[in-house]
Amino acid sequence: MKGRPKAGDLSGSLLVAHPMMADPNFRRTILYLSHHSADEGALGFILNRPLGQNAADLDIGDTLDQIPHVPIYEGGPVHRNQVIVATLEWDSAAQACKFQPMERPEGELDLPAGHDEKLRVFLGYAGWSKNQLEQEIAINSWLVVKPHPELLGADADDSTWHRIMCGLGPMYRVLADSPNEASKN
Repeated sequence: MKGRPKAGDLSGSLLVAHPMMADPNFRRTILYLSHHSADEGALGFILNRPLGQNAADLDIGDTLDQIPHVPIYEGGPVHRNQVIVATLEWDSAAQACKFQPMERPEGELDLPAGHDEKLRVFLGYAGWSKNQLEQEIAINSWLVVKPHPELLGADADDSTWHRIMCGLGPMYRVLADSPNEASKN
């Protein structure tokens, strides 16, 4: 699980919330950074906040009728009412994650083969303005790690975040094991 992507463009990396992150929007989250540029800002999606619902539970017309069993995730605090359908799959040859938001034309989605395992429905997204993410990384709000296939599964939740922390060393394990509220320590 160790390994830091090269500095510069962090697109395709995972952002893992530092155990001391207090912002409830991102506490104990893992985000896939789909776009990053110091000049333009960044865009990402939370991977480990399933909402316990499927696409069939959304009442937004016929568009999601083709994918009724695809899980819904909280994508981030920006535009929480916006529905984003994306493929998320591991590319073994490139040792990277492929993340592709899908266009939602009138009616049908252009679905890949075996789509139920590759698709996710996100409500909202996370966004950073120019240089904002770099500043947050500099003050250790985020740990930047390379994606791994086992971290991209549809069953990602708080235990996935904990597993990443434990894999980063003893200090992170101790911090990850601390309660959410310091007063309960």
